[in-house]
Amino acid sequence: MKTGSDEGVLMENGRRYYTVGTLKYTMFGLLNLFIWMLWGDFCFTLMETLIPSLLPIFMEKHGSSNMLIGLVVGSIPAVLNLIINPIVSTRSDRTRTRWGRRIPYLFFASPFVTLFLILLGWSDQIGAFLNDAVLGGTFSTAGVILGCITLFAIGFQFFNMFVASVFYYIFADVVPKQFMGRFMALFRMVGTVAGFIYQRFIFKHAGEHMSWIFTGIAIIYLLAFLLMCFFVKEGEYPPPEPKKNNMIVTYFRECFSLPFYRWFFLAMACNEASMICRTMFNFLFANKELGLSFEQYGNIMSVNMVISFFLLILMGFLVDRFHPLRTYIAGAVLIICANVFGFLFVWDYMSFFIVSILIAVVYVIQTASKLPMFVALLPGQKYGQFCSANAMVVSIFLIIANGAGGRFIDWFGYRFIFVWDFLFTGLGLIGLIMVYRVWKRRGGRKGYTAPEAGQ
Repeated sequence: MKTGSDEGVLMENGRRYYTVGTLKYTMFGLLNLFIWMLWGDFCFTLMETLIPSLLPIFMEKHGSSNMLIGLVVGSIPAVLNLIINPIVSTRSDRTRTRWGRRIPYLFFASPFVTLFLILLGWSDQIGAFLNDAVLGGTFSTAGVILGCITLFAIGFQFFNMFVASVFYYIFADVVPKQFMGRFMALFRMVGTVAGFIYQRFIFKHAGEHMSWIFTGIAIIYLLAFLLMCFFVKEGEYPPPEPKKNNMIVTYFRECFSLPFYRWFFLAMACNEASMICRTMFNFLFANKELGLSFEQYGNIMSVNMVISFFLLILMGFLVDRFHPLRTYIAGAVLIICANVFGFLFVWDYMSFFIVSILIAVVYVIQTASKLPMFVALLPGQKYGQFCSANAMVVSIFLIIANGAGGRFIDWFGYRFIFVWDFLFTGLGLIGLIMVYRVWKRRGGRKGYTAPEAGQ
């Protein structure tokens, strides 16, 4: 006998099941889902940490300018994201296989991600070999190595676009909505643990063992993701809508004709752009201007991870309690304040330590809120499509902003990472306020329904 109760809960033969789509979980089944998803995230976070943290150091060692670092680390991936993400996202929404609509993309792309990550780690050796044995020493060794880094980074980013897009979409398909805030808090907590391990125990060895760090983490990631694809099951989906005569026109009309979504995408793009300079140049600021070593920097970042971990426990409940849009906006306000404080008062090891903690704490608020906010605001049946539209706008911003951010730092110095973050977070806050006004008019926390073109 089946009886319905609360949304997302099913009573069957006296047992409580939690449902999403055609999937239903006992509490044990939900725990099993969380374990495999979180294990996948742990290894995914380790893997994704390598590029922004080590590639700028790797390139700077071979004489690269900050602008070139920005182009390779940020702008080129943004171009790829602009092209690939809408195609993969929309196709995955319409994909129907016995393994689901998201998992086939993860399974296909992960081995190639691993391959290019390993090649990237050994760019020094590969570039030196190519210059000596193939090119006959015609070019400078540093130039050939930078060429290898660029080529392998593009290969890595191409296949990682399949993973990075679809991995986040699967949450909306397999996690019951009433647990989304807590799941995302756990998700970020596990990512924080991965970050702590990386910063505390791995980063300090990057100067001497960078190649093996890339290789080891790449292999761990591959094994974890393949296991996750095997143990996480997707449900059945209704047939996709019939293809319309002009899919491109329909795509842009549905995603961009309403001001609500345009403001939302703009706010997300500004917030992504705000982190560019800190992501690429935070260590170089600490090392070049404040004199911190690899180990000192790694220790500070690991302490931040510990603090973030415990804060995320609270944030999971706060996001579910107050709504992710509200908590995300609160995080933006605090980030602006933290950057003002950082620009004015960071001058040595201790002040960098204190401000790093402040920055980490305020970013946890937005980090815990972001994906639950996407799930809460975007149309469920076309979730991947709208996420890809957001990715397009973000990519356009990042194509320009990564190179511009590098040039900005070339002009003004590493301290201006705080100014860059302040400016773009402020612009994003304006967009968030416009989104909030529409959200309130459409029912707010209890009655909101996602707007659709033509309504």
